Amino acid sequence: MQQTRVLIADPADLARQGLRGLLSTPEDLEVVASCRTVDEVVSESIAQSPDVALLGYGFSEPQRLEAVRHIVKNRPWIPVLVLTDHPELDAFLSCVRAGARGYLGGNVDASGLIEAVRRLRFGGCAMEPSILVELFAYLSQGSGQLRRATNSSERGSPLAKLTPREREVMRLMAQGRANKEIGALLGISVGTAKTHLRHIFRKLQVSDRTGAVLTALEIDASRLLPAA
Repeated sequence: MQQTRVLIADPADLARQGLRGLLSTPEDLEVVASCRTVDEVVSESIAQSPDVALLGYGFSEPQRLEAVRHIVKNRPWIPVLVLTDHPELDAFLSCVRAGARGYLGGNVDASGLIEAVRRLRFGGCAMEPSILVELFAYLSQGSGQLRRATNSSERGSPLAKLTPREREVMRLMAQGRANKEIGALLGISVGTAKTHLRHIFRKLQVSDRTGAVLTALEIDASRLLPAA
């Protein structure tokens, strides 16, 4: 069984103890660092190089973003999972822009949190369901539609690998359309729509729709959001 080494962080002692107890229960998870401050998160992420870093509810948004940025800068291969009591689209976008791969609200249960850690460990992502609904709506609007690769910086991105038809499929997927709807709107069969989705997932190196939308958002975030 492949062990997943987890760094947990929260300013509150009780919260850290709870996270440690929860994530120490499964045999495939091991808590290798328990941090109280952003400085500890930075130093321990470098010293321990965990497979996943988990930032708890107790951090303020500026503290959370600072921690994510430092981890991504110093150990870019470590996926960061953010927990928040008040999930909001703007805060989520800021976390993604900083480099986080997971964002979950206070309604997540123990099994959901454990599964999220496992998904991040193996290249996946995790998102608060309410934010996913808002994100689909956001990306389907004019300001969030996927753009054509027209300049040099975009040509070097994974999105530039998508064909014009795959971009159309991606746009409809961002609207939350099912495969049948995508096929009907584009005048193609459901099987062809599924083939386009497989090609999109392969080119963006993701395994599902949420991962594809997140990847597109990460690439385009600098143009969707004001500079930090």
